[in-house]
Amino acid sequence: MKGYLFDTNIWSYWFEGKDFVVDKIRHLDPQSPICLSVIVWGEAIFGAKANPKFGFDKYVAFIHSQKPIIIPVNETVSEEFGGLKAQLFEKKSPKGLRTITGRGDMLKDPIPTKYMGVHENDLWIASQALAHNLVLVTNERMKDIFEIASNRLVYEIWK
Repeated sequence: MKGYLFDTNIWSYWFEGKDFVVDKIRHLDPQSPICLSVIVWGEAIFGAKANPKFGFDKYVAFIHSQKPIIIPVNETVSEEFGGLKAQLFEKKSPKGLRTITGRGDMLKDPIPTKYMGVHENDLWIASQALAHNLVLVTNERMKDIFEIASNRLVYEIWK
């Protein structure tokens, strides 16, 4: 039995009742857990509070009615995150940062993942999927993350 970790976009599409997500969920094994990252939960709550048309109370009720397993950030997730970010750094960071001086400066003032073409929250979510052996479900192209973790990360792109 495999579990599924939904990215923010998939979770939001489910809340909105988008057919392409609702249909896929209907066809999942009923014993397969649906999980929600605390990162996604935070992004979704932000979206619900920032957009008055979204209906915050309705959204919170939806989260509680679906009863996803909430996946926290812990030491194992943090280790996955650090490893993925280091791989991205080696592959995608500006060359000037990959010097001895640049690496030392980075420890004092970490390089944002935006310089490597990845949203940091996506890196955390992928790290959670890896740490918990979950299928990451997204509709985005996390191409760079998928590329560096391709031998370990199982993902599905729902469109």
